[in-house]
Amino acid sequence: MQICESGKVNPKLLLCGAFGHLLCWFGGDLLLYFLPNGRLDVMGLFNYEKTAIMLQGASPLQFIISGVFGVIAMMVIMPGYFQIANFLKPISMKYARVVQVGTALTCVAGAVMHFTCTSMLWHFVKAGATKQAHEIMLSYFFETSVTSAMCNIGIFMVCITLFIAVIRRKTCFPKWACLVNTIFFTMVAAIVFAGMGAMNVGSSFMFFGLYYLMKKYNNHTASEV
Repeated sequence: MQICESGKVNPKLLLCGAFGHLLCWFGGDLLLYFLPNGRLDVMGLFNYEKTAIMLQGASPLQFIISGVFGVIAMMVIMPGYFQIANFLKPISMKYARVVQVGTALTCVAGAVMHFTCTSMLWHFVKAGATKQAHEIMLSYFFETSVTSAMCNIGIFMVCITLFIAVIRRKTCFPKWACLVNTIFFTMVAAIVFAGMGAMNVGSSFMFFGLYYLMKKYNNHTASEV
């Protein structure tokens, strides 16, 4: 395929996106899943008895660290997503704007989501794992669940826009590169990792893939300094 010219992209910042998602997976996701009594069952959190058994012996510090890692990871990820917007700008400003809005939703709402999700677990353990603490935890979860929805909507805005641009041959990438996408990689990661932080794994692979594609096909990358 002939190399074509597209937007200015700094490949190093794409790697920020990849490593940021890996940081979110290791520190934000896996740290929550591995507890003294085994793996965290997210659906089990809606049942008091299951929650009390799962979180028995867990340290509140574990949830604090997980939340902080999640917030830091979202800040590291943001420059990577903005590179996708930069890449799409010469193709279509509408595509670029959709990606920019999706980036803001993903990173800002994602940071809040990680903090609120870990905060409710921290509260439950810190309050002595009582039934009242569980009721407060669930109430807190439902009242802040909009942040989780916003984060997921943002990711889909970015990924679907990128998919459409590639599949319609609007970019300098070959058509098969449409598979270098969080949605596809997440489905694979969900099987391999039993759903544990699959979206972060899938997103990191997307950024590593985009790094390779842009180095190979895009001759208008920003100089690496």
